[in-house]
Amino acid sequence: MLRLIDRYLLREVFLGWFAITLILWLILISHRMVRYLAQAAVGELPGNVIFVLLGVKTLWLLVYIMPFSLALGIVMGLGRMYRDNEMAALGACGVGPPQLYRPLLAIGIVVAVILGWMALYVSPGIVAYGDRITREAEQKADISLFGAGRFNTVRGGRMTFYAEQLSEDKKNMENLFVYIQGKNRHEDPPQVISAASAYRMTDSKTGDEYVVLVDGTLHEGKPGEGAYRIMQFRQQGVRVELPGKPRNKYKSETVPTRELLKSDNLVDVVELQWRLSVPLSVIVLVLLSVPVSRVSPRTGRYGGVVMAVLLFLVYDNLLGMSRIWVEQGVIPPAIGLWWVHLVFIALVFVLLNANRLVCRRRRRA
Repeated sequence: MLRLIDRYLLREVFLGWFAITLILWLILISHRMVRYLAQAAVGELPGNVIFVLLGVKTLWLLVYIMPFSLALGIVMGLGRMYRDNEMAALGACGVGPPQLYRPLLAIGIVVAVILGWMALYVSPGIVAYGDRITREAEQKADISLFGAGRFNTVRGGRMTFYAEQLSEDKKNMENLFVYIQGKNRHEDPPQVISAASAYRMTDSKTGDEYVVLVDGTLHEGKPGEGAYRIMQFRQQGVRVELPGKPRNKYKSETVPTRELLKSDNLVDVVELQWRLSVPLSVIVLVLLSVPVSRVSPRTGRYGGVVMAVLLFLVYDNLLGMSRIWVEQGVIPPAIGLWWVHLVFIALVFVLLNANRLVCRRRRRA
């Protein structure tokens, strides 16, 4: 059963936690929506997938917002109680950090378990689904890069496409003419292809881009010579390199956790540590928020919040830097991201002891 003081503390924390989570979510999701709208405006994304991607990003963002919003909610709730001298009254009744940690760590452990489950098992699937939706949307949109009724060149000018028109859903090109010049202009004969339609495809393993021609004829031979080769086909894939489109890169964020456990790749090792850091960061930030929230009644409303935000940003940036250092081989995987958590846990004990010394001096005075 929760005591009266526990319920009071949790109510103060929940109000700030909900408000901060909502504000951070609105800021990040608005930034992401502006980005998607800009991509849709230039034809890189269809408009009908924007809200699907926003929903996917919402779940992913909440995993990384919640630890910091919970810690800031604790800082704001306890900070208000310090400024209104409520903590002084509680301290006179024997309520100290151990009593404060009881309800806060209880809710912190619940949040850590939920976020740990999401980071380890739900988030990889969400990220993979978002990437798949994005790739499919870009594939549909990239057909329009070739346009209709005009000549378009790829492969540095060695391949020329001409499509009479695009289908109504903008997924396919119709009535195509393709000219392909060989790598060696003097030895390799050029190819001329005509096809009834074509669609774009990406190889899931290599990330290579292909335009698949349907129901066409291929003519291969040098002009002025009689040795021509004519071939009819149902489907013919032609590899292309779309301008400004990098090849698909390996993303460890989409790899299931069970596969990361078996991998010795540094990128996979640090990704596993990053996922485990999500629930661990909840506990570390809850521990840190209690001593950081201690402010003088004469301090401004947001005095303690500014210091807390700076410490939380340092914590987050050190985790990000450690991830890069492990991937680059600067620090060994055994140290990995764990040293950051240990440093801030040690900081918690330093701050708690410093607060105790301050309280003792005031009592003696």
